[in-house]
Amino acid sequence: MKIGVITSAYPEHEDDPHGIFVHRLMREVCKRGHEVHVLAPYTGDKTEYQLDGVNVQKFNYFYPKRYQKLAGRSGMIDNVKEGFFVKIQFLSFIIFNVIQSCRKLKDMDVIHVQWPIPNGLGALFLKWIYRIPYVSTVYGEEVYLSKRYHVTLILKFLLHWSSNIIMISNATYKAGLNIGLSGHKMDIIPFGVDTSFYKPMDVAKDYEIFQILSVGYLIERKGFMYLISSIKEVLKKHENVRLNIVGTGPQEQQIKNHIHELGLEGYVKIIGNISDKKLLNLYNTSDLFVLPSIIDSQGNTEGLGVVLIEAMACGLPVIGSNIGGITDIIQDRKTGLLFPQKDTDELSKLIIEMIENPNLRERIALKGYQNVLNNFSWEKIAKDYINNYKLSKC
Repeated sequence: MKIGVITSAYPEHEDDPHGIFVHRLMREVCKRGHEVHVLAPYTGDKTEYQLDGVNVQKFNYFYPKRYQKLAGRSGMIDNVKEGFFVKIQFLSFIIFNVIQSCRKLKDMDVIHVQWPIPNGLGALFLKWIYRIPYVSTVYGEEVYLSKRYHVTLILKFLLHWSSNIIMISNATYKAGLNIGLSGHKMDIIPFGVDTSFYKPMDVAKDYEIFQILSVGYLIERKGFMYLISSIKEVLKKHENVRLNIVGTGPQEQQIKNHIHELGLEGYVKIIGNISDKKLLNLYNTSDLFVLPSIIDSQGNTEGLGVVLIEAMACGLPVIGSNIGGITDIIQDRKTGLLFPQKDTDELSKLIIEMIENPNLRERIALKGYQNVLNNFSWEKIAKDYINNYKLSKC
């Protein structure tokens, strides 16, 4: 089967975090003997390459191309806030997306759309002109933002023509129902983790320091400001605690300022983006993982929380906020601990409980690890997607 993928984010190398979860799925699909061709916007380096068997082509969407700003690594949602010049590139992006989709993917058996807005129109033209069916993956932010910017009808129109609609969590599924999407067309398939790579390892640890880890793009929705505030309270009872945050993003300076204001420079560290191998080592040398996501000022929230799955696959106990798709991963007091979003007092109490109760950490880590093996391996998820591709052709 020849599968065409239309996406607004795709990595240029294995350690590039830009759309890496899309690549990991398509890599797994390739392993099962299928031919995958990805179409994505140009982000400043390669225009045509192969990554782990996946064929990738990047297209320019504005000229002169050196002025392209919309699809940069900060993500479209943040880039479009940069001003009118970037906003007008959204229209040119859609036009070139349609043109390049019809040029590059007209020989595919099925199209897989990542983020129907802004990528669904190219798939729609492929269906109308070449009779190629398409499947759409909805992450949640499209639903929240379409309501905010009053384009819900456009989203529903694009998804109406989609053979199948894949939601990444129960929260995303419910959001789809709330805007009137048809339940019989929607399936829930989460993203997953490579359990042959992310796994428990026998590594040297510093048992004198309790290491807390958090990973994510440094934006409001990830809630890092609240995690840092909770660490201030934790340190009043346990001075041997350190927090490492892996990631970069537009809120980086604001987060660093918050660390400075709280006097936590010696206790909280922003590491930036690192390779998968270094991240694997961090998962295995840490004692606790926390994902403090929130519902942000635009009404957007965590679609799933893949980093939670990675941490659990490495045998790390986890804490997460009780919003969005996080509750699909964490069953409270079983596979992890949940706390109300933005509640720094409750979060600090849970961290202290984890520090003081090693038996609880061990039990939760074991249950979480089993949960990942049973429900979130890429092998299982790729199989579910391939079944969806086949159904779309019927």
